[in-house]
Amino acid sequence: MIRIVPLEKNDVSCIIAWNTGEDADYLTQWAGRGYRYPLTETQITERLTTNAGTDYKIYGIILDGIIVGTIELMKIDLNIGRATIGHYLLAPAKTGKGYGTEALQAFVKKVFAEMPLTTLELNVFDFNKSAIRCYEKAGFVKTHEAARPNGWIAINMEIKR
Repeated sequence: MIRIVPLEKNDVSCIIAWNTGEDADYLTQWAGRGYRYPLTETQITERLTTNAGTDYKIYGIILDGIIVGTIELMKIDLNIGRATIGHYLLAPAKTGKGYGTEALQAFVKKVFAEMPLTTLELNVFDFNKSAIRCYEKAGFVKTHEAARPNGWIAINMEIKR
């Protein structure tokens, strides 16, 4: 069973391990401009402590008591009832097994239960077909596309309460 909990500082090393051997494009795919390559524990720890909770929250994805992923709720705007999901990463050993969809569904349920939000959105690059399938299975629908400065096409998706 998947649980969504606030990310702990002692879980940061797992995120670094999941990125070991990966390039800058890999980091951009899951973290956008949120982190710089190469990813370091300091970067993540600073996000956990610097202004934490103002307009974003960082969570860990727990399966059978072990952290298997991370996900953030960003750009939280309670006035308009909207927030963005980002920095979503599942441990490579857990991908392709349905855990991504299960974790995203659990995350959406938790956020809608705990916050007065009506819409959650996310962005995914068009070549990331497995992520798009995961998001669609979790109930997200495509709303629009936009080219990024690097030439990649970002697809915006959202889910309503």
